[in-house]
Amino acid sequence: MNGKERFRQFLAGETFRDGVPAAFFQHFGPTRRHGEAALQAQMTFYRATDMDMVKIMFDDIYPAISGINCAKDWAGVPRFSQQDPVFTQQIELASRVVEAVDGSAPVFQTIFSPFVSAGCAVSPILRWDEKITPHLLQEPSIVQDTLEGIADVLAEFAQRISATGIDGFYVSLQGGEYKRYSQELFLERLKPTDLMLLRALQSTGKLVFLHICGTGMRLEDYYDYPGDIVNLAVHGNQITLAQAKERFGRPIMGGLDNNGCIVNGTRQQIEEEVQRTLRQAPDGCMLGADCTIPIDVPVEHLVWAVQAAHAYTVQEECHA
Repeated sequence: MNGKERFRQFLAGETFRDGVPAAFFQHFGPTRRHGEAALQAQMTFYRATDMDMVKIMFDDIYPAISGINCAKDWAGVPRFSQQDPVFTQQIELASRVVEAVDGSAPVFQTIFSPFVSAGCAVSPILRWDEKITPHLLQEPSIVQDTLEGIADVLAEFAQRISATGIDGFYVSLQGGEYKRYSQELFLERLKPTDLMLLRALQSTGKLVFLHICGTGMRLEDYYDYPGDIVNLAVHGNQITLAQAKERFGRPIMGGLDNNGCIVNGTRQQIEEEVQRTLRQAPDGCMLGADCTIPIDVPVEHLVWAVQAAHAYTVQEECHA
């Protein structure tokens, strides 16, 4: 059974007939973001791990925005053309990945919320929120207007990239952390721009995979987000896979701590962690991690986890 069939069973809520579907993700670094190098990185990773979906990494995220020194500067952000290399290079990569995968597994394009896209456009990725977070507090209306413009640009990009034959979008969402903003500000300023993008993604007819990125999240604010599948950190958000499936009311992917056993465990330890996680998981769950696996973790660790999920049988299950 290939990844496409396992993933179809997952979406349909059917009993898994040939192991539990699984997928884990890593970034590939700045030298493997475009062209042949990016294609080879994606396909080598997919073939080595034998996972059940492909997530095309999008580490350029959004065209660089210059001149943002204070909150009021967001009023001058331009509307970027779809001919910007950030967009055209990603569409070319998606087209080549879809062709190379050749229907053996669903292919998802990574896309980031307007809030995260804006942050990455003005700050280094590892410090993406150092400007956008305080600026939204200082000038919420100005920054929100810019986020709505970014949502429009990303919506147009989504329409264009959907023509490559991708199966869906894997959407990274942040902003709803307890420590970042008040609930009132999140609901008034950020959630509307998230919903703008998500509804545009749905209009393409493709699947929408929600990745609620981070710990300490106010998860109840995301329960009604439109989407077909949810991935979130169960570690650090005081929630189990069973609770997540009940509260979101849709298929859930996750279960492993992306900074836990899979990072430095032995093969036996990783296999035992996978089995323990799956025994506690409800029906309709796909094995994954809380977030992206650190780039320096050997790929063989992910292979062990995927193989353990594929070897897991229905007879072993103890539904939570």
